[in-house]
Formats: sequence, C-alpha cells, structure tokens
Amino acid sequence: MTYFQSRCMYCDHGKQITATQTSWSIHLASHKEDIIEHLIDTSDSCQLCSYPEMSANKKHASAHYRWSHQKHELIKWAFDTLEKRVIV
Repeated sequence: MTYFQSRCMYCDHGKQITATQTSWSIHLASHKEDIIEHLIDTSDSCQLCSYPEMSANKKHASAHYRWSHQKHELIKWAFDTLEKRVIV
C-alpha cells in the first residue's frame, strides 16, 4: 500500500498528514470551498478546463468551478498539486 505524506494547505493546524490516496481524497473533500477559493485567488482562468476560460470576476469564477466541474475533479486537482512525499 502506498502512503503520501504532506501538509494540507487548507488546514489551519499545518500538521503533517500521512495517508493513502483514498484517505487524502476524503480529507480534501471537506475542503471543497477552500479549494475553489484557492483556484480563484491564484489564476485568472480555469485550471481544470481543457481550453482555459477567462473569468470576468471572482464571482463568475466561483460559479464556474461550482457548476462546470464535479467535486472529484476539484479533489483530484488539489491532490495532484500537493507537495507530497511517497512512502511505500
């Protein structure tokens, strides 16, 4: 079984978490709104679309992420962008 060790950038405590990908996905699911907020703050266009769509404003970007993308896409993006260490 493969474990991933990282700090959750959406948690306030900043502790190291060591967990499987499934456990990380469950944890990150509780941060859906934080993930959307992070995406909005760090880019002017959609990070998940094949053809990046520019956002008119933060409200438009927020609505786009909520309605155009499924929750598992947001979680996968957050997991893939974690600075993690693989522990076998």
